[in-house]
Amino acid sequence: MGKKAVRAALPAALLFGALSLSGCGDGGTGEEISGTLARNSAAESGELAFDQAGHEIDGDLTCTDEGTGEDLRVTCEGTTVDGGEARMVADAGSDPRIETEGGVTFEGFTIVGTVDGEQVFRENCIGVGC
Repeated sequence: MGKKAVRAALPAALLFGALSLSGCGDGGTGEEISGTLARNSAAESGELAFDQAGHEIDGDLTCTDEGTGEDLRVTCEGTTVDGGEARMVADAGSDPRIETEGGVTFEGFTIVGTVDGEQVFRENCIGVGC
């Protein structure tokens, strides 16, 4: 399956996951956000954030998570089309949210993206709804 086909299928899968995990169609508070939903949402919205900062990701970001609630941290890594090392770290704030209706919005986090160690964005919301 190509990258575009995966991206087209991902929002539907995330929507199903968000609905089944939080019951509302959004991630709600940090305690309700699962690691899987956070990783998948961060990967998709992170690729968009890097693209908007002028650093298109080659392939997909690979994300890991640790902690829960306000201690949740999601770290994503990948490579830009120019060969740069992309890294994004998202630390949850007091009210982290993941919206999946109409595209993924990842908000309520301190989100820092770097390429080759240089900061290219710092946001509290990334994705379609920001």
